Amino acid sequence: MYLGNRIWKYVFAVVAAIVVLIIGFYTVFGLAAHGQAAGKIQAANRAVRYTAIKKVTAYYHLNRGVNSYAVKGQTSKGKTAYYIYLTKQNKGHYLLAKKGYSANQVTKRFSMLHSDTKANGLNLGWYNNEAVWEIAYRKYNGKYGYAIYSFRTGKELSFIDNV
Repeated sequence: MYLGNRIWKYVFAVVAAIVVLIIGFYTVFGLAAHGQAAGKIQAANRAVRYTAIKKVTAYYHLNRGVNSYAVKGQTSKGKTAYYIYLTKQNKGHYLLAKKGYSANQVTKRFSMLHSDTKANGLNLGWYNNEAVWEIAYRKYNGKYGYAIYSFRTGKELSFIDNV
């Protein structure tokens, strides 16, 4: 009888510990994901409210010294535009797509310049006081890196290799 009570207490303690770990895990990761989701929603709301963008079609997030959330959307006239929201400054930048390089143009340019890599992520954001595209890539040797391109000129501004 005594041994049975001890086993049940042990089983209860293990189950309780697992439940506490699961709750802690979801709390930490839930709060982290909430911040990013809130930034996306805020950028989309500001874009629709303060710019000609009426329909949001894509979201981007970039943090290269300045935390920025960006959205791509369509205006009421069917033109493509971007809005980059800088969270700390509470400031936004509206960009017409025709006045800069598109995601496809930047990706093609990157592939031509760095043929030994495979792009696996693209983000629009703010870096050194200008709108930029950031391409995350993986080299065929397994190493990762980042390349940053100017939105307006398409010029490669930074290339971080073998991370």
